[in-house]
Amino acid sequence: MVLHACSEIGAPGTPDFFRVTSLALPNSQLLGSISEDLGLIQYLRHIDLSNNFLNGSLPNTIFNSSELHVLSLSNNVISGELPQLIGKMTNLKLLNLSDNAFGGLIPEKLSTLPNLTFVSLKSNYFSGSVPNGFNYVDILDLSSNLLNGSLPNEFGCESLRYLNLSYNKISGTIPPAFVKQIPVNTTLDLSFNNLTGPIRGSQALLNQKTEFLSGNADLCGKPLKILCTVPSTMSSAPPNVTTSSPAIAAIPKTIDSTPSTKSTGSTTSSQNVSQSGLKPASIAAIVVGDLAGMAILALIVLFMC
Repeated sequence: MVLHACSEIGAPGTPDFFRVTSLALPNSQLLGSISEDLGLIQYLRHIDLSNNFLNGSLPNTIFNSSELHVLSLSNNVISGELPQLIGKMTNLKLLNLSDNAFGGLIPEKLSTLPNLTFVSLKSNYFSGSVPNGFNYVDILDLSSNLLNGSLPNEFGCESLRYLNLSYNKISGTIPPAFVKQIPVNTTLDLSFNNLTGPIRGSQALLNQKTEFLSGNADLCGKPLKILCTVPSTMSSAPPNVTTSSPAIAAIPKTIDSTPSTKSTGSTTSSQNVSQSGLKPASIAAIVVGDLAGMAILALIVLFMC
């Protein structure tokens, strides 16, 4: 147990307790949870309990160690969430909690620590969106977690030399504002996420190796050597244009043996006219005209005689 190891170098209530500044027991096969008494060591500056078998959650008292510069607990089985209380560790320079079982959101207070230059939270179960505001951090490793959402527009990190966000569930396009804040010589690993769209012509992205952007099925651009497809205006047929193949379109239509409704109607009208003949008024006019003609002819004959 950590409490036993602590008692060997000065336990609470002993004169040596207040002079302890470092607790380094990596690879010591330590078991159990971290004791709350560890946070009572007032001048403790260095804690390295990495590569052990520690479990449970971090006691809140550990965040009272305002003089702590290094907190390395990597390669254990520590679980629970990282509380906002970490914002009290204003002198912290190195935080390594990688390869544990931490979960929940990454606290916003973590990015505000003014002296923090190294952060590794890789291989845990942290979720939520990618935090921003790490203005003083040189190395930031958040790989192999459950981070989702899109990359932040205002990320900060003007001092970054290494940023690893690989093996998460980050989606959407790579915002130009995000890339603009990344220094040109920064190593940026965005591989194996759900990023989409073209990789813009930022020098920070163009300098990256192909493997640092691979594993994003819908990402394209020069660093990946994958051409981005340009949407074609001919991909869909224009309105009122037949989609028949040329071979079918070239075949003339056969004359339908059955007349159409319109032609049938015209034929029927013609038949009705021919069957019904002249109207009675027309016949009467013809008869009257004939009689008048005969009467005039008779008068002419009489005058001649």
